[in-house]
Amino acid sequence: MTGAPDFYYDSMSQVRMETWHAGPVALVGDAAYCASPASGQGTSLALVGAYVLAAGLKQAAGDHTVAFPAHEASMRPFVEANQALGTANIKRMVLSSRSQVRMSMLMLRLVNPLSGKDRIMAKVVEPIHRAATAIDLPTV
Repeated sequence: MTGAPDFYYDSMSQVRMETWHAGPVALVGDAAYCASPASGQGTSLALVGAYVLAAGLKQAAGDHTVAFPAHEASMRPFVEANQALGTANIKRMVLSSRSQVRMSMLMLRLVNPLSGKDRIMAKVVEPIHRAATAIDLPTV
């Protein structure tokens, strides 16, 4: 890092807002509820949020005073589940010592040849699946 002429870094952030709308303007995607790159769910949140908002506007005949609060009520648990996933993932992604890195690499080497590695991986990705499916989409 010290000797690199083009070293770059940035922060890992989340957006947590009490409300995602004001008057006739509503935010979706990262502007409203960025879960952070650590969640792996940014695109899903944006697409689902836009879909749920569009369905709500259609159902409310375009009345944003009805659609926006309904959108937030529907989306909030989904967003919070995915934001929690981002917070949990960052703890596993950013290791703070050489010994943690060594242990992580050792565990990866040990798991790979195991016959039950598919079950182990299913347990690892289960929180991701739970967060990604934490909403029932409206039919349009």
